[in-house]
Amino acid sequence: MRHVAGRAARRIRRAMLGLALASMAAATPAAAQPAPAIVPPDLLAVELPAGKTTLNPADPPLHALLAAASSGQRQVSNDVHGPLGEGATRVTWTAWDGAPGSSKPVATKAATVFVLPAGTTPVGVSGDENATAGNNATHIARDDAGRLHMIWADSGRPGGPAGPMYRRATVAPDGSVLFETPPFSVAGTAPSGWNAYPALAVTGSTAYCVWQGGGTAWVRRVSLGPSGYVWGPPQNTGAASAGRDIGPAILADGSNVRLVTPSGMFAMSADGGSTWKTEAIPVPPGQRMKAVSLAPAPSGATMVAFTSVVRDPGPHAAPGQGAGGYWQLRTVLRKADGSWTDAGNVLAAVPAWNVQSATTDSLADWVDIAAGPTGAMHLAWHGTALSHIYEHDEAYYAYRPLGGAWQAPSLLLAHAFAAGVKSFAPSLTIDGDRALVTVFFDVFQGTNWGGFDASVVGFRDGVALGPPLPLVHFVSDSLAHGTPAFALSSRFPAAAPVTYRAPDGTVWLDLLETLVPMGVGDAAKLVVLQRVDVTRLSPTQ
Repeated sequence: MRHVAGRAARRIRRAMLGLALASMAAATPAAAQPAPAIVPPDLLAVELPAGKTTLNPADPPLHALLAAASSGQRQVSNDVHGPLGEGATRVTWTAWDGAPGSSKPVATKAATVFVLPAGTTPVGVSGDENATAGNNATHIARDDAGRLHMIWADSGRPGGPAGPMYRRATVAPDGSVLFETPPFSVAGTAPSGWNAYPALAVTGSTAYCVWQGGGTAWVRRVSLGPSGYVWGPPQNTGAASAGRDIGPAILADGSNVRLVTPSGMFAMSADGGSTWKTEAIPVPPGQRMKAVSLAPAPSGATMVAFTSVVRDPGPHAAPGQGAGGYWQLRTVLRKADGSWTDAGNVLAAVPAWNVQSATTDSLADWVDIAAGPTGAMHLAWHGTALSHIYEHDEAYYAYRPLGGAWQAPSLLLAHAFAAGVKSFAPSLTIDGDRALVTVFFDVFQGTNWGGFDASVVGFRDGVALGPPLPLVHFVSDSLAHGTPAFALSSRFPAAAPVTYRAPDGTVWLDLLETLVPMGVGDAAKLVVLQRVDVTRLSPTQ
């Protein structure tokens, strides 16, 4: 009986203590509580509607962005009171203790908001400036219904995900983009990481997403069913994949899926990615693979192109010198019966791409291969045939007709090298009998580097159709307007594998690229969709 009474007394004392604490908390003024920080939206960019040059604070895209900043239960205002035009604007948000403007401000937060031109749509963000890297692989493609499927890597943002991010959208007849999904983390509970470097392949109304995680390549399928799009589970292909700055590439034709990895593995599935078989890609003795790409070939074969590392560059003896590195650009054909054939060094007959001396680098890297409708092959890469110095690259293109040999390489930006401009990681798009090659390059103001812009060069039967067509010129525009700190530098514009032809005959090139704000240290990298009219890339130019 005494034990029961003692427990009851203790319960009463605890209850009285709880009441006292609650009373003390209620008596504490609200202003004494710590103010929640202001959290701006992740995506600090909006697109101008077609035909408009400014956005007012009440216009839906800008209003939604500004209103997305939050601070717990407090009301938040901003200092945008007039129209914003294309470019960058520093915006300050203020959180209030009560009504905005008539109560006490308790927190402020400033960030840079970017207004992008019509045709450039913000899709997502990343902490990685290489979010769309791996131009040997597809990051954006349309399905049979014209829907856009997009994938990129998000990593490096505090509290953010690390791995492949996917988004799907449609494009209305007026050019506006209608998103069907928010950014979606593809890996789920499967392994992933900062160097997932994903890619995708679209066939019919199905998209196959591939990324590297835990040392292997993983695949996940999203397909359209009677009730909408449905994701399948992540599947471990078992193919080793451990690229440092590049990931796997993938092809799909119905339920037949093929992929290659930078670790030198080929994987295939005949049941839509549920089960996989793997094998090593043949590499010459003493060499190893780095960048790798693949394209369909006639009779169910697969053409694989890759960087073959013969010798990595050593320490540089002096500025402006190479260090004896040698990387070959190789192709090999895997036939439908499983045999490997037609192996060769694409650049063996071109002296500038072969070993020069112990103080030069002869390097070919970031290869992308694509097949035309007649079976011709197109190849793009960057390398050091002009500089012979590691990281001093220029971008190139070569053509191989069906049954023929590779033609001599074409320098994509022939005028640029003399001015010290370097170009990188070309990305191939097939448009009937044309090949469109997207490339990004240095932009300078005098001797000061400002960032990267991008252009596209068209070819037919290996012959250039005219001068480069500018695609992205945010850095050039910012320098011209005297605002270099607000430049958006284009990195790794990844082009769709084929163009999209609209009912009115317009030919569109779809790009997914990473835009890096220059001089804005607190800004995330922007992942954007850009749609470019390339109809005028014709022999008459």
